[in-house]
Amino acid sequence: MIDILSYPFMRYALIGAILSGFGSALLSNFIVLKKMEFIGNGAAHVAFGAIAFALFFGLNMNLLSIIVAIIFAITIHQLGKKERVQENSVIGMLLSLSMAIGIILLSFKKGYVPEIDSFLFGDVLMITQEDLILLGIFDLLILFMVIFLNKELKYYSFNQRLSKIFGVPANIINLVFLTITSVTIVVSVKIIGIILITALLITPGVIAKLYAKSINQMLIISVIVGVFSSVLGIFLSYYLNVPSGPMIVLTLFLIFLFAYLLRKTVLKSFAQ
Repeated sequence: MIDILSYPFMRYALIGAILSGFGSALLSNFIVLKKMEFIGNGAAHVAFGAIAFALFFGLNMNLLSIIVAIIFAITIHQLGKKERVQENSVIGMLLSLSMAIGIILLSFKKGYVPEIDSFLFGDVLMITQEDLILLGIFDLLILFMVIFLNKELKYYSFNQRLSKIFGVPANIINLVFLTITSVTIVVSVKIIGIILITALLITPGVIAKLYAKSINQMLIISVIVGVFSSVLGIFLSYYLNVPSGPMIVLTLFLIFLFAYLLRKTVLKSFAQ
């Protein structure tokens, strides 16, 4: 335990894992309830395009990724309002477009280019103090959103159209939620990776849904699961000498498997 904290990059990794696990877990509940799982894949792959663009033109990676994430969220929101265009369809198109542009730009890049695997699967060595500050800021934004828009988010999660009848500004809530989710994803990419970030956005909410009797209970359970699995994944990746992103995902899935089997066993015992 002590030796892992003696390395600055591992301290950054642990703090990043806690912040990323916390924010993603909070969002996970609403993503699962609203069945928007595809948003994780879309925003993460759009981040790849932004990263490639930043590397090609020598721009600030975090700043450009955040700008692109906001544009991505606004585009989904605007096109998703049209009845003939589904949000998932828009995400799918933007996902492919961003990856294609990213690969083309990197193919023209001369000189040193960071290993693409680091972005695809996460790399604790890439985490900087700037990343941690950004994660902390957006975690606070997510927390404020969940606290102050608690009722609105509940209506929005279960039925966006019906929420309008109860006076909920569904369009504004949708835009805010998509924007914060997209930005949180792109600033978490270095820890968990573009391909694997979806697991952190879905699994905690799925596990929480197995046991929670209300959304507020889901929020508490998912945060505990998200933070615990992220930290445990970082520790295991360090001691087993394996990549951090895949280890966090594997840890999450094993926790889900245990939670699912435990619930099934308990229900069976009550039935008898």
